[in-house]
Amino acid sequence: MKGYWIYLAFMSLLSILAALEENVFFFILIVVTIFVLYQFKLFTKKQLLLVMSACLLLMLRGELAEKNNRTKFKGVEKEFLILFENEINYDGNLLTSNGKDLNKREKLVIRYTIKSEEEKNRLREKLITGAVCRLKGELIEPPVSTNENAFHYKNYLKQQHIHWMLKVEQFNHCKEKSSPIFLLRNIRQMGIDYMVKYFPEDTATLASALIFGDRSLMGDELLESYQKLGIVHLLAISGLHVALLMGILYYIGIRIGITRERVLNLLIILLPIYIILTGAAPSVVRACSMMIMVLIIKKFSHSIQMIDVLSIVFIMYICIFPYVIYNVGFQLSFSVTLALIISSARILKNATNPILLLIYTSIVSQVISMPILLYYFYEISIISIAANIIYIPLFSICILPSLLLLFILHVIVGDPINPLITVMNFFIKVINLVTEHFSSFPYAVITLGKPTIWLLVLYIISIPIMYIIWEKQISKKGIVKIILIQFGILLIHFFTVHIDSKGEVTFIDVGQGDSILLKLPHSQGTYLIDTGGTIQFQSEQWKKRKNPYEVGKNVLVPYLKSKGITKIDKLILTHGDMDHVGGALAVLNYITVSEVFLPKTKEPSALELRIVNLAKEKQIPIKTVKQGDRWTINRMDFNILSPSNSCGERNDCSIVVHANVGGINWLFTGDLEEEGERKLVQSYPKLKVDVLKVGHHGSKSSTSELLLRQYQPKASIISVGKENRFGHPHPDVLNRLKEHKIIIFRTDQDGAITYQFKGNRGTFLKRFP
Repeated sequence: MKGYWIYLAFMSLLSILAALEENVFFFILIVVTIFVLYQFKLFTKKQLLLVMSACLLLMLRGELAEKNNRTKFKGVEKEFLILFENEINYDGNLLTSNGKDLNKREKLVIRYTIKSEEEKNRLREKLITGAVCRLKGELIEPPVSTNENAFHYKNYLKQQHIHWMLKVEQFNHCKEKSSPIFLLRNIRQMGIDYMVKYFPEDTATLASALIFGDRSLMGDELLESYQKLGIVHLLAISGLHVALLMGILYYIGIRIGITRERVLNLLIILLPIYIILTGAAPSVVRACSMMIMVLIIKKFSHSIQMIDVLSIVFIMYICIFPYVIYNVGFQLSFSVTLALIISSARILKNATNPILLLIYTSIVSQVISMPILLYYFYEISIISIAANIIYIPLFSICILPSLLLLFILHVIVGDPINPLITVMNFFIKVINLVTEHFSSFPYAVITLGKPTIWLLVLYIISIPIMYIIWEKQISKKGIVKIILIQFGILLIHFFTVHIDSKGEVTFIDVGQGDSILLKLPHSQGTYLIDTGGTIQFQSEQWKKRKNPYEVGKNVLVPYLKSKGITKIDKLILTHGDMDHVGGALAVLNYITVSEVFLPKTKEPSALELRIVNLAKEKQIPIKTVKQGDRWTINRMDFNILSPSNSCGERNDCSIVVHANVGGINWLFTGDLEEEGERKLVQSYPKLKVDVLKVGHHGSKSSTSELLLRQYQPKASIISVGKENRFGHPHPDVLNRLKEHKIIIFRTDQDGAITYQFKGNRGTFLKRFP
């Protein structure tokens, strides 16, 4: 089966998917693949029987994994005996880790809010990987995705056999449990802590990523800059890092007089240790496993094709960890490596110089990774090929070896090498500044949104076609054809998003806040009413999180990008409360905004002033709107009904929008309260309202009997956070709505609520039907 292991790897993947997804489609694909192999006589009958047996075993493995992936907890338990299996992470006053309850033999996510700086220091000193502690706390179900295309944390944890989060209330007696794996994980953490303590911040951040595979020290903005340039893979330990490190160790071993055979034996022993020291990410496991297999084969003077090595490692990996197929790092690592191995025989070997080789390698990697990147991140870098030509040699030849050498020397020698570290830190600062500068170029990244299943199929089918063209025409003409094919598919992707005949009105779940997206058909207009927001409280320095959760950045912007939205025509901010405009700063920073609407008010909030300043800095027009303002798009009318010149309290100065969209009349009320509602009814007594956005999240002071009796809406939507501290929506409001027989939608119970329409007909869709 030399050279044919790739077929078995493909069928192994289908077998695991058939079991985990419980989808007959994958089983049909297995049958079709076996039939094709038989027809083309790629395998003998005996080999095909072995292949089918292997597929059956892998299906059973997947079924067993799914069957055993169940919780043993009932959710009412309060006391736990926890073994801390992974590194303990500290972010401000939050401690997080993964642990195993030794009584139930089940993994949990551990979360603990540290009470004081002294306790944090004490925990850092005493709590290590391998500690066994008696904890008291509450089991919480992991959150599910409440918006379309959002990260599904519950599924993510399930793939790691985790079903509960333990909110710790009290740490009791702890004792250490020793094992070689825990020792190595503690050494890894000690190495990261050592760099944080003795190295400048920029150097420690990059060194932690490149040496120990820990990117948690890196700020979000810098990480995003690397992503925009398409070079974030350089911050993950991969085959390049492993080959470089093993090459250095091999050279040193030979130079100091160790025999070749003993050096190879030493490397085989060191590679599994290296996997644990670097965090055991899929890219590291893949690279080290392939290296181990090659070294073992070389010991016996046998030869094996690299595609077979990759395939065997792939089969072993998914057999041991079936759920790893859902890991984006796993998908990127194996797919890009496969593409490079296949290309090396006909395409890469024709590169006449190192620069051309880098260009070819970058094109191959870009083509194969594009569907994966678009599916998970909704955007791709268009300057990644140029960036990789510069950064790959820079990181592999200069930065990685230098950081590794400086770390080892500092451990041995100490402070005398600080001048070298200072020079290195200056160099890294320059690189980071250049990275941030180039990533801010207009159109450095194109956002297309999450591809549909048919677009994914089109992307995947196009990949072998492009490689065949390149192999047959290894010239500029072949590369031009490949670029044209890829550009054509990107155009199809673009048009499916932007030339859509359907429109939508979506009440995005932003927790306790408002954010409403109006996306008109055929890209006639995209409006966003409010942006939600996260209330940030002043706290002591030791409590502050490195990258605190913020609705605009963590929920709203990813949602807009997943829909392919890169431009907001009108950003309508109803009033200055944090839960309505807190996410506006993120939207202005990450999404192109054509115009900002703010209410006419006597005293704008401090947050409104920040928004105004940022808008002016970005030269975005700001319009102060009032009662009577209006606009029309293709017979869809939008009218501003409030604020009037005489409005008083901030909530009653909310921008109120009446719109006729998708054949029905909408009333978006912001945080309008009873007095504002009374004035609205007086000014517009004959207003037609089919759907009411319930004011102020269903507070007792809004959605008055007068408003409901006068306008008689058929449906209402309450944008409210789950188990919010205000008790919204108030029972009185719910009772009034029920008395008037008004349909109630709630984001805390239904998730995001979408009205999808075509022409004047549409339907309501809930995230949780």
